[in-house]
Amino acid sequence: MNNVREYLKDGDIVQDDITTNRPRTTLLLRKGTTVTEHLLSSLEKFECDFKEINFVVSRNGEIVSNSSNITEAPAEPHVKTEQKDPAAVSFSESLKNDAVKAARQLFAENVTMQEIRNTSEELSHDITDTLLLAGANANVCIQDLRVTDEYTYQHSVDVGVLAAQLARRLGWGEKKVNMAAQSGILHDIGKKRVPLEILNKPGKLTDEEFAVMKLHPVYAYKELSGIRDMDNEIKLGAFEHHEKINGKGYPRGLYGDQISEIAQILAIADVYDALTSKRPYKDGMSSARAVGIMTEMMGGFNQRFFATFLNCITIYPVGSHVICTDGFSYRVEKHVPGHPTKPLLLNEFTGRRIDLLERRDISIFGEDCEEIRNKLNLNK
Repeated sequence: MNNVREYLKDGDIVQDDITTNRPRTTLLLRKGTTVTEHLLSSLEKFECDFKEINFVVSRNGEIVSNSSNITEAPAEPHVKTEQKDPAAVSFSESLKNDAVKAARQLFAENVTMQEIRNTSEELSHDITDTLLLAGANANVCIQDLRVTDEYTYQHSVDVGVLAAQLARRLGWGEKKVNMAAQSGILHDIGKKRVPLEILNKPGKLTDEEFAVMKLHPVYAYKELSGIRDMDNEIKLGAFEHHEKINGKGYPRGLYGDQISEIAQILAIADVYDALTSKRPYKDGMSSARAVGIMTEMMGGFNQRFFATFLNCITIYPVGSHVICTDGFSYRVEKHVPGHPTKPLLLNEFTGRRIDLLERRDISIFGEDCEEIRNKLNLNK
């Protein structure tokens, strides 16, 4: 627990982004955020000294600043750092590592029902608190969340974060957002009972192997059913996350509203993370390519949920390069809230900037890669 309550008070209105750079730059509160008791409790989890953090807030109509307490840190040698997206949710390194550690515990053979409930519930609250601190318009860049190649554990954390993010953007209440996160964390817990030679097989599964794999949602529901004080919607999310709106999913072939809302969210989060994740037998694809593939799978998703999902993830990360329909390569400079496919772009050779919202004659063809260049004959 830190000293945040000595410096920030319930009702303060943040006048500029509040960040900490120890041990690395992390966004704590966005400009315009009203400090609440819940936010103060969340901020107490960060390992930082608020005496050393510069902030300006409005309190009871007066401006309160901490700048006079700040001691100037010695200048450090200039090091080129990876460009960060100011509109993206910032996850602390401790949270990312602790989340994977918690997910690993959930899959342990000797874990008890109460440990599954408590660990997943605590992790879901940590996730939703971080999303709340980031503000309503912050997007999730899933690549920033990953800290391990252990797919099963990282995937559980990723799906929990994506599910909570989508639930928030859909306007769900805090309780149900937490439930979506918890169900996402637990959605694959049934894979503990799937043989490793099937679970980790690099090639295509045989019909017999796939029949075994399709049982993991059933196994998950059976295991979670042993937890009496867990909401049934959390259990149904794990049970039904492979069901599809068009009835072509498994294990029960449910249609439309027969599928729980949390499961409909998990279906989107699960596929997106699986496509963008690196596995021993494949590289993770870009967010843009994953979204393109998922668009072709629209019949299986809740279309309103999917449209909202596109507005709460980062499709083209800041600093990445894309090729537009005018044949030029551009660097992504900034995102425009509500327009995930129309970021502000910079041509690094000419210095020309393009606002795709204004230039209706130009659009992004795809990420700047060999495949796209060959399609446009740019390598000749």
